Amino acid sequence: MELNDKLFEDARFYNKLIAIVLSKEDFISQRIKGTPLERKVFPVHKDPEEYPDYLVRVTRGVIPAISLITPDLELVGIIESNDPDYSIGSLKDVVNKFEAGKITPVKIPEYAPEPLEPSEASIYDAMNKVIDGVAADFRVVELISAVSKIEKRYPIVHFIKPQDEIASYLLGKGEPGEGFSVYEAVKVIKGDHDVLEDYIEKEGKVYRSKKKENWGILVDESIAGYALLLKYMRQGKSSFLDRATEIKDFIKRNLETEKGFRDTIVKDPLTRLTFLEPLANAEASIFLSALWQATGDEEVRKMALKALGIATVRSDYLGVAARIAHSLLRLNHGILTSKPGNYNDIRIMLNEKIECDFKQGDVCKSKLEDFNGLEPDE
Repeated sequence: MELNDKLFEDARFYNKLIAIVLSKEDFISQRIKGTPLERKVFPVHKDPEEYPDYLVRVTRGVIPAISLITPDLELVGIIESNDPDYSIGSLKDVVNKFEAGKITPVKIPEYAPEPLEPSEASIYDAMNKVIDGVAADFRVVELISAVSKIEKRYPIVHFIKPQDEIASYLLGKGEPGEGFSVYEAVKVIKGDHDVLEDYIEKEGKVYRSKKKENWGILVDESIAGYALLLKYMRQGKSSFLDRATEIKDFIKRNLETEKGFRDTIVKDPLTRLTFLEPLANAEASIFLSALWQATGDEEVRKMALKALGIATVRSDYLGVAARIAHSLLRLNHGILTSKPGNYNDIRIMLNEKIECDFKQGDVCKSKLEDFNGLEPDE
């Protein structure tokens, strides 16, 4: 059963609720089949890894979860448990209380905060949080590695605490996982073999996983686009830049709003609710700032700044702060090169239009290492 317009119309017609089951396995549908509960709810199972766009709208981030909603997009209740028997018993109880008028549903809110001005304080805030022992995701690891080389006052940090398997992989420990486009994109970032293009179709459509069920999620689009730009920088093949530009066009066409960028394409009544997720916008700002470096397109720079405005709403969160820092390093301290190569510096991007080896602002130099610190030499 899909969360499409027809399901919501049927639920309204039959006076049913919709139970969104967010778990790896569907532990509800078969167990309520033929019971009185089946006449009162439509169960819809979704894998939360495959459908994070549902997860952020109807849960507190805890899984497994059953989120009970009305056809008018009102939240009746959330049941969080690993025990199927408890979950079904609780579901029956919530439905009965709702029918008896003892539960007042709450409208599922949209999220479109007012943008804020980004600050380069995010660079040092992210560094200090890691030094204080806050767990680091893969973008934090990437930033720490780069800044410790750029700013000599920060020694290389050996005590980074990885947040997950992707961060561990960038630190040289284990593998990142399989089956999702983000894993393949991170392999590109590290420089390992990947099959990222298997997840990308024409016109910038990026699938979340090899299942090819869900697509058009801002995080996936952005990380894939950024990975293509790294391939372009390393190999100098314009086809990678062209595909990255297609992803930018997809984001602009399908996800851009007046304030920022939606977390996902609209595919049903639930995802029609606007949700400008700060971490996703922060990820988009990295991709767009790198694309601006590669092309010099002012429209792309404005898109990057728009994404940064929403990201800055949650700059207190380490993962967001690190992404803001990465983007600002490119926008404000970026280095362009005319020479393709495998550069270990998140400020740098290939731009075939420049007429010197390396350029930062108006300063040209023959060696990348001559650019020390965050400001060009006078």
